[in-house]
Amino acid sequence: MSRPRRTRWSLALQAAGTCLLAAAVALEVTDQPLPSELALSLAAAAPYLVAAPLYTAGRRTWMVVAGAIALMLAVASLVRITEQPLLNALHVLPLLLVAYTASTIRSATHRDRSLRRERVRARHDGAERERRRWARELHDDTLQELGAVQVVLSSAAADGRPESMHSAIEQARALVGNQITSLRHLITDLRPLVLDELGLCAALEALCRRTSETFGIRVDLRIDPRNADFSDRLTSEAQAHVYRIVQEALTNAVKHAQPTRITVGMEADRHAMTVTVADDGHGMPRPPDTRRWPVLRVAMPPASTVRGVGLSAMHERADLIDAQLTLRSVPGKGTTIILRVPLAPGREG
Repeated sequence: MSRPRRTRWSLALQAAGTCLLAAAVALEVTDQPLPSELALSLAAAAPYLVAAPLYTAGRRTWMVVAGAIALMLAVASLVRITEQPLLNALHVLPLLLVAYTASTIRSATHRDRSLRRERVRARHDGAERERRRWARELHDDTLQELGAVQVVLSSAAADGRPESMHSAIEQARALVGNQITSLRHLITDLRPLVLDELGLCAALEALCRRTSETFGIRVDLRIDPRNADFSDRLTSEAQAHVYRIVQEALTNAVKHAQPTRITVGMEADRHAMTVTVADDGHGMPRPPDTRRWPVLRVAMPPASTVRGVGLSAMHERADLIDAQLTLRSVPGKGTTIILRVPLAPGREG
């Protein structure tokens, strides 16, 4: 269920429960027929308890408390109808429900807080790692080759002969050309200009081509011709996040899976766009504590235990655009990452 639809349902259930509980309380105060009060109390408890899982931890507690109040009214009505005082012990059940819910929510809140801390730590570690990589490339490549240009030109200037000057200029041109290419790669890693100028499809095509040329791995891009233009179906922010998720998936595959071929697929329907990145590498190790392999939902704890912080960053980007990110992997048979991005209303083709 999508987030807006879930919100509408939760609000409707809360409103229904509130109206029914108010009616039950009114019957209790005015000393109306007990069967009607019992029926309204039970009917009031049901929407609250059904709506509780749809809310966040704080609101969920209030839903359970309201449902417990309705159940206590129902127990009180039942005791008076049956004239069995022993049924008063049933009042313990709503209180136990509240206590159990509070304990569960506290544990879930602590777990979510730990998960957020790990994600923040992973994001900062990833950013710091990227800064170190850029600094190393600028120092090892750009600065050293610019220093070599300076040495070549200084030596030729000191020599003074025309042939030395000509040779030095040719060497300097070659070194500067290398650095222009290197800097272009760095700039593309920071923010691909083709994404802003030509759109997502062209950016992914350039990314696949560059990955193939850099690592010597065949990378195929397959786009449904009927949905070749996504610029009017996704916002620029969503396109940027999709691009980064595909980029991270390719990086993970190249670094960890040792594939011979990677396929990037893209298709869309009226409601969502689906992007897949599949490799034929050695896959991921089978986790010892789950029977649901090979399907591993990225909604699980951050992927630092699987393939570093990359999957955690992909998960965060998917959450930002309300997308669904799924990972399927079979040991020895490769890995497939599936990203399903909902399309905004009014953007259908």
